Amino acid sequence: MSILFVSRNSIHARYYKKLVDHLDADTKIHIMGKPSLGALKKLSQAFNQSMDEIVFSQYKRKLAKKPAFWQKTWVRHSYCAALSVVEKLRLAKYLALMEQEKPDYLVIWNGNKLPNQTVSLAAQILGINTYFFENGLVPGTTSVDPKGVNYASSVPRDKAFYFSDKIDRLPAFTAPEIAVRAQHVKRQSGNAIDLPERYLFVPFQVPHDTQVVCFSSWINSMEQLYLEVMSAVEQLNDSELKVVFKEHPSWPQHFTELYAQDKQAIFANHNDTVQLIQGAEAVITLNSTVGLEALQLDKKVITLGEACYNIPDLVLNSRSRSELAQHLQQLSHWQPDLTLRNNFFRYLEHVYCVAGKWAEGDERHFKAVNQRLMAQDLFAEHH
Repeated sequence: MSILFVSRNSIHARYYKKLVDHLDADTKIHIMGKPSLGALKKLSQAFNQSMDEIVFSQYKRKLAKKPAFWQKTWVRHSYCAALSVVEKLRLAKYLALMEQEKPDYLVIWNGNKLPNQTVSLAAQILGINTYFFENGLVPGTTSVDPKGVNYASSVPRDKAFYFSDKIDRLPAFTAPEIAVRAQHVKRQSGNAIDLPERYLFVPFQVPHDTQVVCFSSWINSMEQLYLEVMSAVEQLNDSELKVVFKEHPSWPQHFTELYAQDKQAIFANHNDTVQLIQGAEAVITLNSTVGLEALQLDKKVITLGEACYNIPDLVLNSRSRSELAQHLQQLSHWQPDLTLRNNFFRYLEHVYCVAGKWAEGDERHFKAVNQRLMAQDLFAEHH
């Protein structure tokens, strides 16, 4: 079997260089760089390919960072037109490269961001299978998935799957310690606040992250998340129930304009996330990893976006403002299926996730990745 790794000259490339020495396959690592003359023969094919979806997703990422600038019509049109040309040139390069190398598999990171989106498209056009690497869904693990990451992953959303004989034969889930997220260097320091007696916890996500850009169909910003949640909570007519928000520690900007907008809303940016989950009546998230952590801690979860854990009777998935209000009304007498929850995490730990953090790259991890790529682990049996 032959595998082509494509990466920028980055920490991921350094990881791949260590990994390939442990794989039972013919491997080649391609580091992205200058245009290739070989791309000339693929220009016609590339320029006949629509790049609208890729270009628009990248524009949404830019818009999330600096909305005042990027929402200008001339900026949007100029940027999208130029980016379309650039990505079609990139597509031609990788169509030519993969046609020349003829790999059985492509390996890239995430696949929902540029330039890897375009590389992935080239493989798709040529019918080359792809493995997408990402941080694992369970702490201390890595995702190595032939379909995609996050909502695009291979994680089954059919409840019946988690009650099959294959799941029954798996060991119990051993809950790992939830990692603390590092603060962005530009974030202001501060102290934890006293939490209200009753509250819902809403963690903000990085506004330009692919979880928001690609997998949040009706909420496009953290400001909109705030407004939709507070609008739905207002319909409960329960003044004692507060909503505790926390800005994402990796996002340097502060949403100060929201801090005093509603007397039922509180920002606890310096409180421990696990503490916030444990004290909440429920966690409301687009599709954050915090939702998985809340499930691990036996909390009720409402998702507003497309999440890989959107499974009936595991979470409530609200796809509109009215549905969110409806789910909040029924929250007090709704309970997730704990057997389903346990089986879901058994699947994640023992089947889906690859053991070990990719950034640490120990022998156990490299062996597990090799088994995944060679279809020799439990994942191959379950899919």
